[in-house]
Amino acid sequence: MNEKKPSKEELINLIRNNAELNHRLLSECDIYFLEQEQDTEFQGHGEIFSMEARTFAQDGSGGEFVFLEDGSIGLISSEGDVGRVSESLDKLLEFLVCAGCISDFNCRYFYCNDELIKIFCKKYIEKRRDDCQKEGFSWDESRASLAKEMSIAFNPNSFAELAMEFYKSATREPLFTCRFGSGDDAYVCDSIMSDIIGLWTKELVGMSEEEILAMTK
Repeated sequence: MNEKKPSKEELINLIRNNAELNHRLLSECDIYFLEQEQDTEFQGHGEIFSMEARTFAQDGSGGEFVFLEDGSIGLISSEGDVGRVSESLDKLLEFLVCAGCISDFNCRYFYCNDELIKIFCKKYIEKRRDDCQKEGFSWDESRASLAKEMSIAFNPNSFAELAMEFYKSATREPLFTCRFGSGDDAYVCDSIMSDIIGLWTKELVGMSEEEILAMTK
């Protein structure tokens, strides 16, 4: 029988009241929960966000995870990228337990082909498993125990589906955006999703940029 999923409030309280779990999330999933929600620090310089946002967590570089007014979750990165990353807190954590870092999954081209995102996610987990094995522990056991502490699902076999949910959240309307100024002088911050195919991603899947782009057509 499946256990009941924790509510958003239950998850937040669980993590905030467990310093060891919170630090482990920062170390393994690049997210650290603040003691309480607060206004974003990325304001006061003319920023105009498309939705009201309240910061509840940060990543290791100072980017902010925010609760949006429509109930979904956004990310304001320290590099200026802005976008939605999940529809709910439990889904965000399920994704991060496998992914480890949002920015590793921000190349939009991998989501244009179901087979391509499956290849990427499979290779990604294989690398994580190999890296952990070299350090003397099991990636699966470590991540399963982390998920169990939060009473959320852990199923690496469904990782590609979780990645697609992330992509759909990031690209659905209305987008979570930030702009400066108005009219001809307006500047819109970059999206969470990127057009850049990094060298490490090409090496990971064993494909050239041309081969990856060919699969998106």
